[in-house]
Amino acid sequence: MSFRIRRPAPTNPDTCPGIRDFIRPTMKYVKCHVCSGDVEIWSDEDKGMCLDCGAEWERPDKAASCLEYCEYADKCKEIIQAAQSRSSGG
Repeated sequence: MSFRIRRPAPTNPDTCPGIRDFIRPTMKYVKCHVCSGDVEIWSDEDKGMCLDCGAEWERPDKAASCLEYCEYADKCKEIIQAAQSRSSGG
């Protein structure tokens, strides 16, 4: 059995806790609207695909992202881009 060490997401006094979902995405399953199968969706994605029937599922609350309205969104976007660059080796 192996254990994965989870480091806390970076904190910045000029950002909100909502940035954690973008820097360290979490996965959850939702029910497919077509076949009631499982759709895997990550916290940094707006769409997912049903693992059973292949139907596309779109997040109903995607407009609620704090990156759309928060006064610190520009700073958070910079942090997210830097984290994505590090994880992709770029």
